[in-house]
Amino acid sequence: MAPVAAVLVSVSLVSAAGAAMARTTHGHGATTHGTTTTRPPSRDTTTTTAGPPYQVRTASIRFDDPSRPTPTRGSVPAQAGRLLVTDLYVPMDATRPLPLVVFAHGWNSDPGVYDVLLQQWAQAGFLVAAPVFPDSTDLYPGSPVSDYADQARDMSFVITSLLQSSVVDVDPHRIAVAGHSDGGSDVALLALDPAYADNRIRAYVSLSSEMPSGVDPFTPGPTPGSLLVAVGTSDEYGLYPLSTQVYQAAVMPKVLLTEQGGDHLGSFISDTPASAAMREATVGFLHRAFEPGPQSSEGLLASVEPIGSSLVLPGA
Repeated sequence: MAPVAAVLVSVSLVSAAGAAMARTTHGHGATTHGTTTTRPPSRDTTTTTAGPPYQVRTASIRFDDPSRPTPTRGSVPAQAGRLLVTDLYVPMDATRPLPLVVFAHGWNSDPGVYDVLLQQWAQAGFLVAAPVFPDSTDLYPGSPVSDYADQARDMSFVITSLLQSSVVDVDPHRIAVAGHSDGGSDVALLALDPAYADNRIRAYVSLSSEMPSGVDPFTPGPTPGSLLVAVGTSDEYGLYPLSTQVYQAAVMPKVLLTEQGGDHLGSFISDTPASAAMREATVGFLHRAFEPGPQSSEGLLASVEPIGSSLVLPGA
């Protein structure tokens, strides 16, 4: 896929008073998930001496893509264009330009569900951008639908939009995508199929995912970057072996991280020691993947040393 997948029509920060309204635009009557909305710092190149954990400021920003439609959601008809209200987690006082992580939520979900994970990434110094997908979110009327292809393109569109934005200062050489469940499969599509690959992406984090279905054609092949696949062995949707297939199909430096007895979502957002270790491992992986020079599976493995009940399986 070409790095610029669509034309950016409008980019606007959403004030605290207007955040809920932004989520109801485009015919989707919905309420915001409660993320505090404030204006992030202006683009600058200030270097500070502060270190992690950084304080985090949150904001919402709206991107409109007129080139692709929003599909039918049950009784709600299809609509022209795609509105991507995107939650930003901005690490304050971190050195600019900021490394970027674009996060994809799961089916029938929204970014607010993953707040503890996204906050931890921002506290570690990453700018986190989490779009609300108009296909699969639980915030809009109608029935959520899976749409791996368009959501993978949405993630590239958000990357393009933020690189062109004057609101935040993104390091174009340190960009990652991450996602959970269906969102993890969106990430898998970007990581595995050269037809969807975005060469600006250096790191992929695929959580509780499976091989993307319903994408025609889907042809795995070599793509640049590094991959972390993470999953609980007791995933209630049976995704442990399916996530392993994602890991096995990847042709890049990679590592598979599993939590013994871990479930579908709690492995990443609960307050257990194992979940905390999982979150810390993702931070270690991102830091390692963004280091200059080529990566290796052995180096990625070293960046996610197991803690507590976590088990690391080395990459091939």
